Amino acid sequence: MLSVSDVLDILSIPLLGIVPEDQEILRASNVGAPITLNGSTSPAARAYRDASRRLAGETVPIVVPDEKKSLFDRLFSRRAA
Repeated sequence: MLSVSDVLDILSIPLLGIVPEDQEILRASNVGAPITLNGSTSPAARAYRDASRRLAGETVPIVVPDEKKSLFDRLFSRRAA
């Protein structure tokens, strides 16, 4: 997986936002409704709304989502001694 800085270097465009993984996106796509229009307060919906506000010229701080580790990653990750 690429980091945010790696993606910015590759694309060479300004960052509008980071959309975190969210189960609401899957549900919204199955229903056929945009995630931002159903009043969702999910992190992904907020990220899309914030990105659109930035695109419109507003100054909105960019929130970097926390990386969630899977159980496998937590069990087998290396720890500093």
